Amino acid sequence: MNQEQKYHWDLLENAVNTRYEYPENRFKGRGIVICGGGVKYYTCAWICIHMLRYLGCRLPIQLWHLGPKEMHDGMRRLIEPLDVECIDGLTVAKEYPARILGGWEIKPYSIIHSRFEEVLSLDADNVCVRNPEYLFDTPEYKAHGAIFWPDYGRLSRDKTIWDICGVKYRDEPEFESGQIFVNKRQCWKALQITMHMNEHSDYYYRHMHGDKETFHMAFRRIDQPYAMTDKWIYGLEVGTMCQHDFEGNRLFQHRTRPKWDLFEKNPRIKEFIHEDQCFAYLEKLQTLWVSNLCGVARFSTKIAKSPRELAIAKKLMDGEFLYDRVGYDLRPMSFLTDGRIGGGAADHEIFWDVKEEKGKMTLIISCEEVTTCSLVQDAKGIWNGQWTRFEKMPVRLVYKRRLKNVTMCSD
Repeated sequence: MNQEQKYHWDLLENAVNTRYEYPENRFKGRGIVICGGGVKYYTCAWICIHMLRYLGCRLPIQLWHLGPKEMHDGMRRLIEPLDVECIDGLTVAKEYPARILGGWEIKPYSIIHSRFEEVLSLDADNVCVRNPEYLFDTPEYKAHGAIFWPDYGRLSRDKTIWDICGVKYRDEPEFESGQIFVNKRQCWKALQITMHMNEHSDYYYRHMHGDKETFHMAFRRIDQPYAMTDKWIYGLEVGTMCQHDFEGNRLFQHRTRPKWDLFEKNPRIKEFIHEDQCFAYLEKLQTLWVSNLCGVARFSTKIAKSPRELAIAKKLMDGEFLYDRVGYDLRPMSFLTDGRIGGGAADHEIFWDVKEEKGKMTLIISCEEVTTCSLVQDAKGIWNGQWTRFEKMPVRLVYKRRLKNVTMCSD
């Protein structure tokens, strides 16, 4: 055992030997916890939550994220009417600090600090086939207070994680943590050990993949019982894992890749149950997003435009321009009919729109979440403005040449 291993072994031993008092008055009832910050995971969570409500699930839901960059007010307004409470993990961490809280670590943290005593934790990219509430009342859950599902892999005997965690080798599946049922009262200490490992993810994640095996090792380390279904994963094409209940019925469809994408074309997956319904909810979010309810302006023929706005939009789509971030870079830029930027697109220049306000025409360039810059055209036809954040450098957009004539069509 080297010095680093000895250091973390002592920390783990201290955690294992600590007496964790369950906070009697802090948690109550049953609920669902989903981590879905940022546009990528918010889109997945939107479909996951809508499907839960479509299937008749009425449990309250907490949607966790990390800071305002991952969840702005427009996103909150859209999701909260579904009996969803948006929780900023960074705000919670001011009262309940965590050493590391930036990625997978948010999952055990959100389970522990959600307001519910009994939790169904779902990955945002997980779609239920039926209302999952009934698993709370199964004999397996009542007896053990926790249900986990198998992953494809099995930790081999020679994996260092067994010795690192002081767990005797077992020939058993790894955990797939896309869905977890847990009674915090029954499993409080095991959850604390899990969180300890995630607070030291810079060490433990080097020996196992993300948060999922921290649950596995923590529960085994203190011999905390749990239930696991016997039915093996049924894999669909394009990276979707189907998990089952104790009767062998499909219950969860964990779409690990590709995840639902708000802006790009999403592939159809053979045998994916309720797929049409999922696509309907995705289209609904796309419509709300482009209508600027979420703070991102994107040109669309579905959104009413004045004749002058349409004329300016046509000129932008017909031409190629030079996008000059003064003092930083200069690149050709083109504007596509679906509201995306074609040539010249970058992390902060993804979408465009034109708006007329008080007689002035404004060209808005934005990323997935916020406006990057707003430009106003001068008498010479040059668009001028400034980045709204970061360096806040001046920006000029100058006409370069005419492209082939563009016909606007419905996107």
